[in-house]
Amino acid sequence: MVMGRADWQASSRPLLFIAVSLAMLGIALLSFQWTPQMLDLRQECSMAYMHPTYVVHDAQLRAFSSSRSPVMQKYSLREYREMNATPSLTTKDRTMHASPVLFIPGNAGSFAQVRSMAASASDQFWAKYFDKPNEEFADAPGPVNWFTIDFNEDFSAFHGQTLRDQAFFVNEVVRYLRELYPLSSSEGNATVPLVGHSMGGLVARLVRHLPNYVPASVDTIVTLSTPHAFPPVPFDRTINDVYMQLERPIEGPEPLLISIAGGLLDTQLSSDASSLTLGGIHAPMSRLSTFTTSVSALWSSTDHLAIVWCDQLRFKIARGMLRDYKHYGRVYEARNTPSVQGQRREFWRHLLGIPLDAAAADDKAVAIAAASEGPTSSIYLDRHFLHTDLAKYEPELLNRIHVPDINVAVFKALAPPGPRQTYTGQVTESDEALAFELVTNLAIGANPDVGHVVSQINEIFVTVCSRKPAVEVEQGEIEPAWCYPILNTAFDLLPWSVPPQEEPQRAPFFPEARYHYDHPSISLHRLYLSHEFLRAHHVETVRVEYTRRPAQHPSAFNVSTVLEMGWTENKPFVLRGAPSWFKSTTWDLPGVNVLDLLSSFEEHAPLWEWDLPDMDSSLLAYTLTLEPAPCAARLNPPPPHTPPMVRVLSQSTGDSRLFPSLDVFHTNTLPVALHGPAPFMPVPSHHGWRFQLWLLDTYRHTVFSSTYNERCPLPFTTLRASVHWRASLGLLVLRYRLALLVFPLGFLALARWQPGTPWHALTSTVLGPGMAYALGTAILLHVFLHLGGALGAPKHALGIGTTSFQFLWIGPVLLVLAAALALTMCAITTGGLALWYALVRRYMPSLVTPGVAPEPLTTLPTRLAWTQWLTRRRTWISIATLLTLLIFLPYQILIVLAAMVHAATTAQSYMAYHEARRRTPADPRLVELLQESYTHNAWLLQFLVWFVPLHAPVLVVWIRNVNAGFSMGAARTEHNAFAVLPLVGLMYLYAAPWSFTRPTESVFTVGTRVMYGLLALCALIYGIRYSYMVYESFVLVLLWEIAQLVWPLYHPAPVFESIQLDDVSHLQVPPAVEASSQIDTLLETYLATLDAYLQARDQLTESLQAGFVQLTRAKMSLEGTFGQRVGRDAYDERMSAQIRVAMDAAIPSAPTTSSPKTEGLRRRHGTPQQTDNEPKEREIPTPEAQGFDPLYQFSGLPPRSLKAAQRHFQQATSILVQKDGETTAWKTIYELQQSLHALEQQIEACRSM
Repeated sequence: MVMGRADWQASSRPLLFIAVSLAMLGIALLSFQWTPQMLDLRQECSMAYMHPTYVVHDAQLRAFSSSRSPVMQKYSLREYREMNATPSLTTKDRTMHASPVLFIPGNAGSFAQVRSMAASASDQFWAKYFDKPNEEFADAPGPVNWFTIDFNEDFSAFHGQTLRDQAFFVNEVVRYLRELYPLSSSEGNATVPLVGHSMGGLVARLVRHLPNYVPASVDTIVTLSTPHAFPPVPFDRTINDVYMQLERPIEGPEPLLISIAGGLLDTQLSSDASSLTLGGIHAPMSRLSTFTTSVSALWSSTDHLAIVWCDQLRFKIARGMLRDYKHYGRVYEARNTPSVQGQRREFWRHLLGIPLDAAAADDKAVAIAAASEGPTSSIYLDRHFLHTDLAKYEPELLNRIHVPDINVAVFKALAPPGPRQTYTGQVTESDEALAFELVTNLAIGANPDVGHVVSQINEIFVTVCSRKPAVEVEQGEIEPAWCYPILNTAFDLLPWSVPPQEEPQRAPFFPEARYHYDHPSISLHRLYLSHEFLRAHHVETVRVEYTRRPAQHPSAFNVSTVLEMGWTENKPFVLRGAPSWFKSTTWDLPGVNVLDLLSSFEEHAPLWEWDLPDMDSSLLAYTLTLEPAPCAARLNPPPPHTPPMVRVLSQSTGDSRLFPSLDVFHTNTLPVALHGPAPFMPVPSHHGWRFQLWLLDTYRHTVFSSTYNERCPLPFTTLRASVHWRASLGLLVLRYRLALLVFPLGFLALARWQPGTPWHALTSTVLGPGMAYALGTAILLHVFLHLGGALGAPKHALGIGTTSFQFLWIGPVLLVLAAALALTMCAITTGGLALWYALVRRYMPSLVTPGVAPEPLTTLPTRLAWTQWLTRRRTWISIATLLTLLIFLPYQILIVLAAMVHAATTAQSYMAYHEARRRTPADPRLVELLQESYTHNAWLLQFLVWFVPLHAPVLVVWIRNVNAGFSMGAARTEHNAFAVLPLVGLMYLYAAPWSFTRPTESVFTVGTRVMYGLLALCALIYGIRYSYMVYESFVLVLLWEIAQLVWPLYHPAPVFESIQLDDVSHLQVPPAVEASSQIDTLLETYLATLDAYLQARDQLTESLQAGFVQLTRAKMSLEGTFGQRVGRDAYDERMSAQIRVAMDAAIPSAPTTSSPKTEGLRRRHGTPQQTDNEPKEREIPTPEAQGFDPLYQFSGLPPRSLKAAQRHFQQATSILVQKDGETTAWKTIYELQQSLHALEQQIEACRSM
């Protein structure tokens, strides 16, 4: 269709709206693409190397398993082996026993992803020639053997039943591995730890919820980038059913669930859902959740795939499996007592280096309870170990290992009340509570439970002393004090703070993959003893013994020794307020008078902490700016050898960001975005950011030692925070990109209230008051959820996933973008139909659908019609085909196929409509009918275009299943006939060659608006979190549309009695007016008859043209040629004439006189076809075939084109002559010809008089 100038002017406003909205969307997408660069994020993972080979266990597994499920044939089990390596479990000293670990790949994941962790485990355990273990594992019970499952790279993220199938197979594998690596019956049940990547982590959790789960077989699950809280793509109800199933409690202790998320560089799915703490998944004792930015020695975000092969992380996971087996064995009963479970959790926390600074109280309590128990305890409690006089400053430990030049520092625990309580009564005891902090690079001894083992001799010992023993003492054994050493497992890692570059003045990039940050020369050891820890062990004094000599592992950056320690506030200072989008917030540091601090009695620790409770949203990125303090440069000191360091933590998730190498003389700009309270997650009770500053070089023992004092305690005077709006746009796209696929359906439903085609309705809604109503609806919905409205789901799972008024604008903005996308898609589909029509008309004119009026269907088919329909072979073939598709194809695929079929139907209706418009002269009634048909088809197509992406992923799942020889039976959940039959039924009614009379009652008009309004609300409320519910609501709309078409058939409109009117209209005039001559009457009658004759000829021509076109198509479909005849020799004697013509030889006569008293004044401009009580076209119904249909003589399944040709020729015959015994309300061409001939004779006779 070629648009005129007026049409272009009318469409300029919607086109401008589309351009502006898509430009906004483009800016947001570019921000999403450049978010890592704006936040100064890089993936700093060292490359992992291995030589993999795999041993297939399929035959053994199937022989062992008693299951006959086809899943056992679909998936495969493999064991990882190092190429050309034959480890020996028998040494000259003993025989080792290996333990299995099972890796579960995720969505479209490969079994070969196991190779990184498996190779690292092999390298760490075995010596060079695989004949004996390394020294650190010399006393280990044995190695761990890694197994992996080949899931054929199934798309499990889109299909809940696939997750269940995989979990079923995992249970069978676990049963087989327990048999392959048995324990004696007296020992107990053997456990198999599971490691899952992405959706594989959900599969690992799901195994305990299936009937074939082996009790007491799984107690450790490590997940990598697994969306635990909600599905990343909730297109299928079965996916949500899996999540609901995981929430149901199960008898027995929960397995230790460890979740590691990749952070902001994981753009495949938001890492918010991976936080167990934020989602409230599992009890604190049995969960451990972190991000790779908080994992020590890595401190870098990773993408969705790199988290599996990242060398720094795979080393820790492999070591964790080895050390876990070494410390706690593999007997389920012994590993899952409450105390041992807490020890195992604390072991993994130390191994990963997860800080406790901003952890919740429950997590800290678990850590304190496990601090003095088990092989990985952080304090050694033994009443015979060390007892001394607290007043003595003599070494007690380092001298025993012959360390020279020892110094002893003693820190007495200061107890409230402190100085602040003399100024205000609002300061509580907890405000005055102190913690001990120590940062050093002195050797603390090798710690194989943390990282790479580097041989070193202790250069520092920390002991805590108390006059009250932590254990019972024998009677008479009374000493001044008992001191207990702090073990090296209590120390955390910090990176070395490299001095800033001189030109330009900026910090070097951190982290860098080329550095192994767990090596002593480029790392720092940090000890933090909280007030709760000190109180639990009745600590009165902290003793630190250290050597004054340079460290045996000096810094790679030419710094010999770093040692800073002291008391710090256990409860950080609070900085209230948060920046807005266009206004920053500034705080003074430290924010309090240091003379009012209890820690001011002695030298303050290197750590200063502040809480920012109003800054904790995962939707916003911030720019933190540290301004240097002028007083710090008053003595003109040189740059510190070890610059200050900053860490920002989220107290709700544990996500963190480290910034070493700060410049104390220039402004420092720190871009920060952390995972905190997030959309579609419960609101945490523990929230806010924690800002930590380490002052690692205070010029102690130099001429500049007074640089920092009570008047200038810090090198920075202010902290300013502002919103980084471009990076924040990228974070919004990461969380709300699914809305761009679902919200257009809601806007389409709102536009359906407007009449006309989709394009006209959408433009009317966008440019009219409908847009304001839509935006107001989004705002009111947000307010309703904020006030606690319940709509069948937690309020944090509805709408945009957050009820904060700070993000009130997100819903309207998403709706505007959805309107632009809906308009764009409508323009694309309409333009595609126009292009198809132009190409077909130019190059394939035989395929053009003629604009023929469909048959009106006003009543239900008769019993005879139903019988004929059911007895047709084509009907049963169609029913059998539909049942076959329902049985063997998931309903999602049928929806995709239905959309493709309906696109063809819409194209045909578009061609028919425009063919009728092109006809000269155009028939207004026909054009109106065909336009209505096209409009309904186009609306259905618009909805299906947006529903196809929601269901298309299952097509990939099905293809993979078919390729693997796996059959989806009818009993499976994806075979839902109720989800597809309403769509097929409506498509059939739209494609049928009938025209339906829609009800005009107001109740149906209101009902239509209500149904589409509910569909729009469903898309806005449930669309992002429960996308599958939008299509379920659409099914109800389909049923309503079918009801509107069927209702008039059961309740036909009342039939009014027709009154026969004269062919010529008259106006009643006084009888005094004399009539004109007789010839005027004859001429008027002649003209009216001639007009009727010409219209009949036009309809005859149309019917014959259409008949011959359809006959040509029928010949081609029956493998005929254009020159072939279909005559008497093509059928047998069973054929007989179905139409008999009756010719009346009498010539009807026309009226010769007219009486002005009875007829009145004649109107020459009026004709019988232009009166108000008659239709403008001659409506000629198609007669039904009686007896044996001759079409079946040519084909057992006559094509549709042959039936159409028969119908058109029957119409032509009815126009020409009258059937035998039939009475019609119109005159045939033959009768009109006879009437014209008679009138001509009478006119000639009048003229000759």
